[in-house]
Amino acid sequence: MHVIQYIATQADDVDEAHSSVKHYLEGQLGDDPYTAGSAAWFDWFVTGGGRWATGGNDTYDDNWTGDVVHQDDPKFEEYLDTAHKYRLQSLDEYVEQARKVNLPELLDSLGDFEFDYFKAGMELYAINQIYLMSMGDWNYNSYFFDMIHESTNRTYMRQAIDNGDKNWYLVPVDFHF
Repeated sequence: MHVIQYIATQADDVDEAHSSVKHYLEGQLGDDPYTAGSAAWFDWFVTGGGRWATGGNDTYDDNWTGDVVHQDDPKFEEYLDTAHKYRLQSLDEYVEQARKVNLPELLDSLGDFEFDYFKAGMELYAINQIYLMSMGDWNYNSYFFDMIHESTNRTYMRQAIDNGDKNWYLVPVDFHF
């Protein structure tokens, strides 16, 4: 599956923002993304937006910088609003699924050796996703990641901008997971 995320970073220009995000994400994958040693939630990515890029003909063009935006660009807020909207949609879907779980019954039956643990896992999945989202875990439901503060919360970036930082960029990234 693919998901678009907007990665916030600080840089002197668009090219530096793009390359620093690409380098950071490559570091997340480690030497071999297909081994258990990788801590990343994704297995590959396209810096610059991939299938969501507005220019170029190649959805795998990892050098596209046309959609990287500086904090003064109106698209900066548009990207943040889009990320927030997608995150809330995911959260709403998980909350709806979690409301259908008979939690007391599920908890009472977990100790039963003959219990269907696969069914329990499926029912607990939505609750776990809500927990991960509320704790700021960076995963496919985040849609935004502040690379400088290593946070899915926009607050730290916003505070830095409010305090006079002038070099924030958002880099769209197409993640595969």
